[in-house]
Amino acid sequence: MKKFSVLFLLSFLCLFLDSTVMPFIGIYGYYPSITVCFIICYSIVNGSWEGLWVGVGCGLIQDIFFINIFGINSLANMIICVLAGIVGSNIFKEKSLIPVISVFVLTMLRGAIVVGILFAAHIYADNMAIIYVAVYNMIISIFMYKWIYRLCQKEYMQVRWRF
Repeated sequence: MKKFSVLFLLSFLCLFLDSTVMPFIGIYGYYPSITVCFIICYSIVNGSWEGLWVGVGCGLIQDIFFINIFGINSLANMIICVLAGIVGSNIFKEKSLIPVISVFVLTMLRGAIVVGILFAAHIYADNMAIIYVAVYNMIISIFMYKWIYRLCQKEYMQVRWRF
């Protein structure tokens, strides 16, 4: 229960910071997404299944703020969280180089998915934003990944079988 509460609060904190603080630190109108960094890093550390639920939950909340199409963020987050979990199962999680590069690549993939869906719906989206957001997310993930890794190693964040 404590794990669920921590994830719920962290997700809302990330979403709150994304919508309030991040636009003020943007450069040329492009700013990072702490929520995307959080769900990718969490999925790398904890695997596809747990990351999937956190990603879809954050995506549903993001979709509430996205007026044009409902479900686009949930779908994009679901895909990148599953891929991040696959990456996480094949690396040494203590090292942060591959997770940081993965955040960059998966943020670009997420942007391509969102732009592709918007293009199919005849809605214009800025393609250059994908690159800038991916670079910003990569920079944020340098600091965020180690913190999430240490958080997930805590006793209350571990799921233990008790017989």
